[in-house]
Amino acid sequence: MTPRSLFAIIIKIIGIYLLIGAIVTIPQMITTILSFRGQVSYASSGDLFALAFFILITAGIYITIMRYCLFKTDWLIGKLHLDKGFDEEKLEINIHRSTVLKIAVIVIGAVLVIDSLPALCKEVFVYSQMSAPDRGFKENPSSKYLIMDIAKLFIGIFLMTSSRLVVNFIERKRREPSQSEQI
Repeated sequence: MTPRSLFAIIIKIIGIYLLIGAIVTIPQMITTILSFRGQVSYASSGDLFALAFFILITAGIYITIMRYCLFKTDWLIGKLHLDKGFDEEKLEINIHRSTVLKIAVIVIGAVLVIDSLPALCKEVFVYSQMSAPDRGFKENPSSKYLIMDIAKLFIGIFLMTSSRLVVNFIERKRREPSQSEQI
């Protein structure tokens, strides 16, 4: 394994972690905008636009960094000169890159499951305490957190059980020749 491929694996693991974070963070941002909109009077609608603008800029930067970590890894390594300055050309690690990525996906999925399971139990308890005969699922304030924790749990289980599918999706860009090489 070369230093370049080692850094590629590390950057892709960071990209997977950012992707999981985006899946959890984007619904929270949307909920923040919607709850802020309900509290804003018509005189301060500029505040709502400013909040939405900053959230969109932040989400754009986040998604750009995630995209470069997952799909433009070689470009990122080249620009940051991460593979320069090593005495040895090859590192003696005899694990295939896809195996390391598969292990990382499984570990990230397990972290999601471990993180979301206690939160889900808490939200089920809170939901049961706040439910009333005259209050439906939409009116219960804890229902959005309940849905988010269920989604995190299912995403973690999906990552653990379908890690090969996720790794194949990430590695697909590396395996396909670019259009400039085809010409």
